[in-house]
Amino acid sequence: MPARPLALLAATALSAAVVGLAATPASALEFLRGDWTVTIGARGAAVPVFEGSDEMRFRPLPIFSVRRAGTRSTWKAPDDGLRLGLLQHDRLRIGVSGGFRGARDEDQSNDLRGLGDVEWAGEIGVFAEIWASDVLRLSVDVRRGFNGHDGVLADLGVDWVARPEPAWTLSVGPRVRLASDDYMDTYFGVTPVQSARSGLPVYDPDAGLRSIGLLGSAQVALTQSWTAMGYARYDRLMGDVADAPLVRFRGSRDQFGAGIGLSYSFDVSPFGPRS
Repeated sequence: MPARPLALLAATALSAAVVGLAATPASALEFLRGDWTVTIGARGAAVPVFEGSDEMRFRPLPIFSVRRAGTRSTWKAPDDGLRLGLLQHDRLRIGVSGGFRGARDEDQSNDLRGLGDVEWAGEIGVFAEIWASDVLRLSVDVRRGFNGHDGVLADLGVDWVARPEPAWTLSVGPRVRLASDDYMDTYFGVTPVQSARSGLPVYDPDAGLRSIGLLGSAQVALTQSWTAMGYARYDRLMGDVADAPLVRFRGSRDQFGAGIGLSYSFDVSPFGPRS
C-alpha cells in the first residue's frame, strides 16, 4: 500500500478526533465523566534483537487498555499495544492507539555494524475493532511515528476467540503489517555511507507489505481483577523488507516471538461522576 493513503487515513482520523474535542470542550468533559475500567500490567517477551534478526532477546512490555465501565468486556490481543477506547457501540469500538519502539544501536548486534543508530520512536494513531460474531474479531490499527522514525504503520488482524471454560480464553488468527517509505528507509534502507561502512549494498525500499503472520494466545482469569496470559507468534517478512540486505545477508525472513504476562483491572472516575 502506498505511503499517501496510509498517511491520509491516520491524519484524517486524528484530526477529526482532535477537532471534535476542541470544538466542544464541555461535551468532551461530559463524555469523559463517569466510571472507566482500566487494565494495566506487564509482560516479558522473547523477541528478535531487531526487526529482521535471527537472534532473540528478552524485552519487558506494558499492558494497558481503558474502556467505559459496564460496557462489554473487551478481549485484548497480546499485540494490541496501548489502546484507549473512546467510542463503543454494540460490537464496534474505536479509539486512540499508541506504541513505543526502542532504540536500535549498532552495539546491540554485530549484524548492525556500519548501519548507525536509530533513536527510540513513539507512535500514535487510531484503531477500530469489530466483533463480526461472538467468536470473530476484526481489527485495524494505523499509527504515525515520531522521533526515531516518521513513518506510517498499519496493522490488520483477525482473531478467532474461544472460551472453553468461564475463566479461560483462547485465540488464534492471522496478521498483516504494512509500512510507508519513511519507516522502510529507517529500518531497512542502506545509504551510500552506510554501505561503505557496513559492506552491504545500497538499498532503497518502497512502501508496502511488511509481513504476514499468525498469533496464538491463552488467557486465564485468576480472580475478577487479575488475569494471566501467554502467547506465541510467527511472522514472515515480505516484499521489500524480505529483500533488504540486512535481512538477506545478516538476518532471517522468519520472525518468532513468545511471552507471558499479568494484568490487573480496576474502575476509576478521573473526571467525576456523570451528570
